Amino acid sequence: MIKSRSQNKINRSLVPAILLIVPLLFLTSCDSCKCSEDSLDGIRAFKPEDKYFKSALVALHFMMETSAPADVDTLFMQMIQTFELPISAEGAKDGTYIGATPYDAFDYRHEVRIVIEEGEIVEVDYNEVKNDGYGKQEDVEYCEEMSVTGTTPAIAYPIMEEMLLAEQNMMQVDAVSGATYSLYRFRLAVTVALMKAYL
Repeated sequence: MIKSRSQNKINRSLVPAILLIVPLLFLTSCDSCKCSEDSLDGIRAFKPEDKYFKSALVALHFMMETSAPADVDTLFMQMIQTFELPISAEGAKDGTYIGATPYDAFDYRHEVRIVIEEGEIVEVDYNEVKNDGYGKQEDVEYCEEMSVTGTTPAIAYPIMEEMLLAEQNMMQVDAVSGATYSLYRFRLAVTVALMKAYL
């Protein structure tokens, strides 16, 4: 898709605004035990010429947690276009890759493990894991609380995993009713894993 320079400026216009918000959000939701381990350091090499690349991904993560789904969808697409982020494994190196976001305001990190063979994702395992190592899928109490939405992590995450395996494109994975924000967390974790596969 060819774009005019003015269209590119519009896409990039949100990135600096987001970057201004990051320090405040990061400082208010991060304590020393969480900051010591940075899940996004491994992807700096994906865009080494862009010193704001990692910061933009951190900002996207926090915007995902605090914005309406339509805004998150728009912002996510702008980030994919602006930074040319991968959405599939086509052309990626074979191997097993882990993608993880920073911890969110509720002390969960969104983690995915994907296995790529011959340009296709052949295995995927996603969970949102508390800083104590306990995942939402295994948390019976959390799943009971979420069941009023019509789904639970134990139901929604495997559905998203199956969709990714079937579609081979993370943007073709649809939200499971009651787990809309989990879709964006899933996509960001998959994005991080795919970036590692292209290094």
